[in-house]
Amino acid sequence: MNRPSLALLFLLVVGAAAYGQAPARLETSPTVNTETSADQPGPTRAIAALKRLERDVVIYRSLGDFEADGRLARISFPAFANDLQAVTTEVEPMLSRMPEGRLKAEIRNALDSYRDGAFWWQKIHQSRVVHVSALTSFEGTRTTSDTAFLATVPYTVAIHWRQAGKHLKRAEELMNGTRG
Repeated sequence: MNRPSLALLFLLVVGAAAYGQAPARLETSPTVNTETSADQPGPTRAIAALKRLERDVVIYRSLGDFEADGRLARISFPAFANDLQAVTTEVEPMLSRMPEGRLKAEIRNALDSYRDGAFWWQKIHQSRVVHVSALTSFEGTRTTSDTAFLATVPYTVAIHWRQAGKHLKRAEELMNGTRG
């Protein structure tokens, strides 16, 4: 099999696996009033904190847009990692106090999508600082499958950013009462 078709096959498998790992929808019972949780300042502050992360990343509408630009974020990886840590520290306590329901699930899924994107972005991030212990070359041990896998990581990061944006939008709709 030639390299382009192998890379395409790998991309399709990764995309299918990512789609298969979509978070389960939480159904709220008719007796649970989701409006009471939306009136609390916690969800509002959590969404505002996640909006800061949304401003840091680039969310593409299509694969063609991503391939034309290729940027993952508007800031560097270390700056995003710091912002993610600050937002996580801010949002986690709010989530623990929120009642179970769709709003909490959407906020949690948005945060988890940003974490997943950062995890994959870290895999391809190349620091500008060279450590003495890293002076040995690993390029000779990299296989063609490793190279193909690393080529798909930016797509994986972009998918996570897009998923985070969708979850954040749903959370905002639940807060505003425009989503039932």
